[in-house]
Amino acid sequence: MIHSGFDKLFYPKSIAVIGASSKKGTLSWELINNLVRYGYNGKIFPINPKAEVIHCFKVYKSVTEIKDDIDLAIVMVSKNYVLSAIDDCYMKKINSVVLITAGFKETGEDGASLEKQLMKKIEKYKIRLIGPNCMGLINTRSDVNMNAVFVKGTPVKGGIGFISQSGALGAAVLATLEKNDIGFSQFISIGNKADITENEILNYWKDNNDVKVITLYLESFADPRKFLEISKEVSKTKPVITIKAARTASGQKAASSHTGALAGAEAIVNTVFEQAGVIRMDTVEDMFDLAKAFDRTVIPEGKRLGILTNAGGPAILTVDEADKWGLDIPVLKTNTVKKLKEIAPEEASLNNPVDLLPPATAEIYGKATEIMLEDENIDVLIIILGPPLMLDTLEIARAISNATKKSPKPSIIVLMSQDENIAKLSQIDPSHPPIFSRAESAARCFGLMYKYATSRIKKDKMVYEPKVNKNKVKKILNDLPKGNYYLDFIDIYEILKNYDLPVITSYLAKNAQESVIIAEKMGYPIVIKAIAKDLIHKTDAGGVVVDIKNTEELVNAENKVLSKLREKELDKNFEGFLIQPYMKGGIETIFGVTKDRGAGHLIMFGLGGIFVEVLKDVSFRILPIEYDDASQMVKSIKGYKILEGIRGNPPVDFDCIIENMLKLSKLVSDFPEILEIDFNPFIVSNDRNKFKILDARIKVRL
Repeated sequence: MIHSGFDKLFYPKSIAVIGASSKKGTLSWELINNLVRYGYNGKIFPINPKAEVIHCFKVYKSVTEIKDDIDLAIVMVSKNYVLSAIDDCYMKKINSVVLITAGFKETGEDGASLEKQLMKKIEKYKIRLIGPNCMGLINTRSDVNMNAVFVKGTPVKGGIGFISQSGALGAAVLATLEKNDIGFSQFISIGNKADITENEILNYWKDNNDVKVITLYLESFADPRKFLEISKEVSKTKPVITIKAARTASGQKAASSHTGALAGAEAIVNTVFEQAGVIRMDTVEDMFDLAKAFDRTVIPEGKRLGILTNAGGPAILTVDEADKWGLDIPVLKTNTVKKLKEIAPEEASLNNPVDLLPPATAEIYGKATEIMLEDENIDVLIIILGPPLMLDTLEIARAISNATKKSPKPSIIVLMSQDENIAKLSQIDPSHPPIFSRAESAARCFGLMYKYATSRIKKDKMVYEPKVNKNKVKKILNDLPKGNYYLDFIDIYEILKNYDLPVITSYLAKNAQESVIIAEKMGYPIVIKAIAKDLIHKTDAGGVVVDIKNTEELVNAENKVLSKLREKELDKNFEGFLIQPYMKGGIETIFGVTKDRGAGHLIMFGLGGIFVEVLKDVSFRILPIEYDDASQMVKSIKGYKILEGIRGNPPVDFDCIIENMLKLSKLVSDFPEILEIDFNPFIVSNDRNKFKILDARIKVRL
């Protein structure tokens, strides 16, 4: 069965190994050895100008000498001969190449220059390339049986697809497959990602029935926005589980806006994964535990967890972990308890968790498993088997496994301190449910699986179309000088008004006399804010005074602000004071936008005012967003309970928050020349008429 796209990479009927060595222990010799030992079902053609026979295969001096068609070329020559090897592939009409050779951009300037030359040939010849600097690929399907990597370890058949950017990590995983009962369908090491990236493999596996669950180890995104688009579609039909390395903040860019400063590399990565429905894990072990669970059992239809054990301690830990991941521990049906009592030891605890005690035999464990899975109050079952001293645990594990197959409900077996039995059970019972060594991992996996299941439930799509005046904003921006700078507040004020964003009434006073006239017309109390080209953080510089009650306070306040600005040498480009009405009440939030080089525009929401820098309680999404995206952003912050209303305060108007986020999304989508936006604070309330943007900054590149 052939799929589409990269079929010749994953389902080749013939492989040429260019740079094959006759010396045992070399990488190319080991790769051919792996192909032979694993039972590759296609033809193998070693290429070496000096050898005659390798692994009983006739050796060719050049790939062009081969009369048969070649589906895949694996290139393992020295880097100095790579370009000529690519020329030979073109002459032989081979359009799928795995380049294992290292020494390219990962080594510095000279390697990067060689990689550029390589890519020019690839593009000219219309060849698709994996690598360079990779370790190969695997397809365990029985009519392919391709183990085309150069590391030791026998691939275990299963439904997991694994993309690894690190060859060393891929090798480490392959070495432990059998021990940890991880079953691969396909594996690919993508190396430098010069041509084919994780995005294209993800897209290829989306409709590939051989791959049931997708796992990735990434150190960098080839294109984060493309990754988001593809993963969002893939995760609707099969889980995507990822480890993303390089979590440190050293990659965070310097940014003058609150939004830009908070949108560091890690925040962007988390945003991409969350928005795409990708499950992010912290360790390789955790990633493959979850992948194994998805691969070897069905997705839960509910969150009610049954626990069957022969030891009380691990069961208690499982209950704690289940609670952490949103699972419930239900009371068993009366009839279930009755049936268990008939088979269990007299001292057994028959509440959920059910503790059969160490003397429980294979027969007791098997029957208890069946009984619990028949209980209508149980959606999923974890069976924990600590090593009893006098009994054959492998026999017990096999009885449990057989019992789980009689139910359509998902189960996980936990063999504590019995790593050797995990591999043995896999051999004698290949269709077993997932086997873990830690009960807490099993509970966490069921929690994540249920979360994934609920996230796929289709909801009615809510649509909100903001009423905007795009042409007026276009005219404002067109009339401004070219450059990269922050807009004047008066321009900002007009832009926001034309997108129905509730900016507070504001007037610019260029001198004290104008301030007094505006204040008296507006009515006290008022707020003044110093305006200057170099004055980005007005509050920090002492440029804001609130709750001014009369003219005398106004004049004194302005004089004090000007004095502070002179002390800090921020008065050179002073333009005047914004005069605004003083508002009380409501909750301070922050709305923001920043533009990332790779991901594009991101929108941010969180608690605002001075607390945004301290608490950093914000959430992000990549623009454009829809109603549900905005709703999830609001619900995901820790301060959501404050917005819901505490100590007798009414909840805020959530619909109004979402509508304003969608207006902001529309503004940035209409005008991508916007680089940064901060609305801080943006006052929200239970009354939408009291929603007000008290301060706003917009940076553009025109």
